[in-house]
Amino acid sequence: NGSAIKVNVPTAFVISDATFDAGIYTIERTPSTIDSPSLLVLRGGNGETMIFDTMIARSNETANDTELVFDTVDGTNYLSKIVVKGQSTVNELQKTKAQKKAIANGVSSVHVVTVTNTGF
Repeated sequence: NGSAIKVNVPTAFVISDATFDAGIYTIERTPSTIDSPSLLVLRGGNGETMIFDTMIARSNETANDTELVFDTVDGTNYLSKIVVKGQSTVNELQKTKAQKKAIANGVSSVHVVTVTNTGF
């Protein structure tokens, strides 16, 4: 639907191989209509910008809340899923090699940040 979500992430986190500090970020689809709806843009308050690709997963029900879901592996938070309230699709991020290894070894946990304020 082209709307951005704004979230205060309480801890540092990783997308792909890039680490971002705790802080306020916006996430939205890329402005280009020719891009895939799975392509998202992360923007931070200090000018950080990253375009990253996700996989679209369908759910049987619409989400009750907007959430960022992190896999916590050895104290590092990897963004793994973005859920938007009212949507029946979820944007999932491909797991890094470190994440896959940690999950296989059973040392990862899931950490959810619910976005209460999505307005600007």
